[in-house]
Amino acid sequence: MWPRSMHEQVFGRDEVLGLIDGAVYSSEIDWTKPHPEAFRAAMAAVGVGDPAACVFVGDRPYDDVYGAKQAGMRAVLIPNSDVPACADAEPDAVIARLADLAPLIDAWQDGRSAEEVHADRED
Repeated sequence: MWPRSMHEQVFGRDEVLGLIDGAVYSSEIDWTKPHPEAFRAAMAAVGVGDPAACVFVGDRPYDDVYGAKQAGMRAVLIPNSDVPACADAEPDAVIARLADLAPLIDAWQDGRSAEEVHADRED
C-alpha cells in the first residue's frame, strides 16, 4: 500500500507522470482490486461512466483481469512471470509492453480482434 507520493515519484523517475489523466491508489480508497468499486473509482478519476468504454491494463490475472472483467471493462494483461495465472481470468488481449496498447485499441475501434492485431504485427 504505497502512498500517492511514492507512486508519483516512480512515475516521475520513469518520465510518465505527465501521461496520467487520473490516478486512484488503494491506499486512498476503501476498496482494493478486484472489488468493482475500485474500478469504478478509477473510471471516476478519468471522467468515464461506462465500463464498456474502458480498457484496464495490469499484470495480475486475478486482481486486474478478473476484477476489470467483473466490472464490465475490457482487460489487457501484461504478463509478469512472478504472478501466477488464474483460471477465472481470461484477458481480452495479452501484450508485452504498453507501446502495444494503442494499436490494439485502434483495432478494436475498427472492429478487429486482438488475434488479428497480433497476426498483423507478425507479418
